[in-house]
Amino acid sequence: METVSATFTNASTLLTTWTRILIQTEHNKRLILNPNWQGASQDIADGENEETLRRQEKERMREEEIRKEEAKEKEREKEERRRMTEGTTKGPRGRGRGVGRGVGRGAGSGYVGVGGQGGVRGTARGGATTPRRVGTGIGRGLTSGRSRRGVA
Repeated sequence: METVSATFTNASTLLTTWTRILIQTEHNKRLILNPNWQGASQDIADGENEETLRRQEKERMREEEIRKEEAKEKEREKEERRRMTEGTTKGPRGRGRGVGRGVGRGAGSGYVGVGGQGGVRGTARGGATTPRRVGTGIGRGLTSGRSRRGVA
């Protein structure tokens, strides 16, 4: 069985080699019979030119990608500048609760009234000071101390 296996391996190797020789022979025949073929030297030069063109194309594509990224970054910066200038010229536009600017609040008391209520915590009912509502006046029809355009 070892002799048969070795013979089979040798035959397979010879067949593979013979097939490669025939393929190369067919290729050479086509080149020789081709009237446009200018020789192996020209084939090598053409291959080098193609490689150079491929490298140039890759470089051009990289540069184009860099330009696109730079344009996107400039657009982001422009948009950010626009937002910053828009924010400073129009003033605050938010609703909701926050630290108020009310009268009667102790500095640093940390009390934030619900719905924009003013006054110091616990001075509403029997205290000497009467709490005053301070806020935007939205939904209450209040305009005292503020103009309707939102100028503080």
